[in-house]
Amino acid sequence: MYHKTGVHPVFESLILKVRRAESPSFRMAKSIYRSFATASLPVPSSLKPAASFAYHADSLVKGVYKRLVSALYREPLFRGRCEKVGARLGLALLPEAYNHTRIWLGDDVVCHGKLGIYSGRAFDDPRLVIGNRVSIGHQVTISCNREVVIEDDVLIAGQCTITDNDGHPVDAEQRCAGAPPPAESTRPVRICRRAWIGAGVVILKGVTIGEDSIVGAGSVVTSSVPAGTIVAGNPARVIRMIGTGHTLNG
Repeated sequence: MYHKTGVHPVFESLILKVRRAESPSFRMAKSIYRSFATASLPVPSSLKPAASFAYHADSLVKGVYKRLVSALYREPLFRGRCEKVGARLGLALLPEAYNHTRIWLGDDVVCHGKLGIYSGRAFDDPRLVIGNRVSIGHQVTISCNREVVIEDDVLIAGQCTITDNDGHPVDAEQRCAGAPPPAESTRPVRICRRAWIGAGVVILKGVTIGEDSIVGAGSVVTSSVPAGTIVAGNPARVIRMIGTGHTLNG
């Protein structure tokens, strides 16, 4: 008879006894296990050049393999999914866009990891437009029910969420019925050129991130950000201006 863990009860009991070090023999067994788990082979100085070469060779082979998979598989598939894609697209992973969002990409767009593009049922023609030289980090999610525009030279760090909608209706009965959010609760999002979005930022519906602005890591942006400013916090607030000739009044 086995538990849901797939381990026989007798062995599971022994494992727990070792973890708890319930007796001298079990303490010795735990010590032996720890020694084994952390054991490593020393690298003599004479072998370090060879080990270093092998490390870099391994990195090179993996890099070439990933580039070939991207060029021969991921990029053609994603180009077929999009309305238009510019030159030199770079994909570390195949983006998830299993919905009806229409997608336009400019030149030199690079996705450094997982990118999720999602849309609901509020509108028939949601649009995602990404400009030239845009860099998108790992585990970025874009929820696009109407329109999300990311202009040229924008940097988006990992684990960011960009959404032009609430995701679900405010009314509990409508949520339970599986209804989409009402159309009036969806408002376009725009990230203007040369903006830098820090890691883990959440950008909510109706927000415009001004040109050259920086959003600090972990911020939640609920209202538009003036051009040439640094904002941070939850909700995000202006920290200071950037010396780019912008003013808070435009």
